[in-house]
Amino acid sequence: MSGQTLPQAVLYLTTELPWPATSGGRVRSLAELSLLGSLPEVSEIHVVCLREEEVAERTLRELEDAVPKALVEMPVFHPIHLKAFPRYIPRVLWRRALGEPYLAGKWASPAVVEALETAVRRRDFAVVYIDHLGMMRYEKLLRRLLPQARFVLEQHNVESDFFRQFASRAPLALKPAALLEYRLARRFEMAAMRKVDAVVAISHEDARTFRAMAGVEAVVVPQRVAFDANRPFAPTAREILYVGNLSWRPNVEGLDWFFREVWPRARARDASLRLSIAGSGLKKDAAGSPLVPELWRQPGVTIRGFVDDLGPLYAKASVLVAPIVGGSGVRIKLLEGMAYGVPVVTTRDGAAGLPIRAGVEAEIETNPDAFAERMVALASDEGRGTRLRAAAFAFLEAHHSTAACGAAMRRALAL
Repeated sequence: MSGQTLPQAVLYLTTELPWPATSGGRVRSLAELSLLGSLPEVSEIHVVCLREEEVAERTLRELEDAVPKALVEMPVFHPIHLKAFPRYIPRVLWRRALGEPYLAGKWASPAVVEALETAVRRRDFAVVYIDHLGMMRYEKLLRRLLPQARFVLEQHNVESDFFRQFASRAPLALKPAALLEYRLARRFEMAAMRKVDAVVAISHEDARTFRAMAGVEAVVVPQRVAFDANRPFAPTAREILYVGNLSWRPNVEGLDWFFREVWPRARARDASLRLSIAGSGLKKDAAGSPLVPELWRQPGVTIRGFVDDLGPLYAKASVLVAPIVGGSGVRIKLLEGMAYGVPVVTTRDGAAGLPIRAGVEAEIETNPDAFAERMVALASDEGRGTRLRAAAFAFLEAHHSTAACGAAMRRALAL
């Protein structure tokens, strides 16, 4: 991009509309859109994305209001969760038989091709920003349409690692197929990163993995986090909060561990503890109520499901728990909790990718007894929470401010 005439337009391709930002992936995508929009050299961000439910026009306008440089097309219908649209499974299986891995084949759509061709006919783009690895299946098309553009791939995670983790725990009968899928996903991920002009990683840990995998030097663009360290804090003692997608495997496995090993120990120490769980992803019964796993139905626990405005829950919480098992990338909701000033207790996997120190910016414990002890102590010790809060704000200012993240994004765009 260096030397080109400014300002410049960005074509932003992503898997789903990032508004409202109801999941970690959406929060990340929205933050990156906002960061792109904050750069003076960027004149316009044309957003092409997918949907599996109806989207109101006002929702698109709300996103455009939140990111003034964004021009948002009506998302293209495409099943994002194939279990809800089983008639699309044969299409993915057919592409899989042709050698295309699931993580790419599931996104194949003639409607997306049409939307991209239409966008490019309307104007030229200096940058193609591909958000999520699966969208790289459209890279060849976009290279043909925009041969002079700079291509940037945003990697939310080490995607092929999820397939490796699945293969490691797959039943014996499924293990050969799972290992093959992992190898295909790994090969696709390596090739994708080598095809683009820049790879964006969310953490230095992921960047090191990408270097080892594909020999690429990813640009680490931390998650931009806005916060107000001067606002008053008046949490409710012994009010615990969990926020996260309730169908994402690392979250589900983490919650299963938490309810099996940690919550009974914590309640044995302090029976007045209360826990609220907020997040989308649970299946619903015929009446529309969430189907809560039996293990999670324990004393003191309220399953709230999807919550449109998390602000009041964060304001009440004396502790945010993030008992995550597996996965990669950065736990966006952990940073969000820090931004609200809520002291965090997480696992080693939950803290992965963030240079936070145990007992300083957050409590980090994998032993269930120690996790329970830290949670109970923070829930009733306001002074301890105040110290963690101050250190967390200093961490966010140093690593996740607009200035720090903007400088990294400029490197990715070669500005």
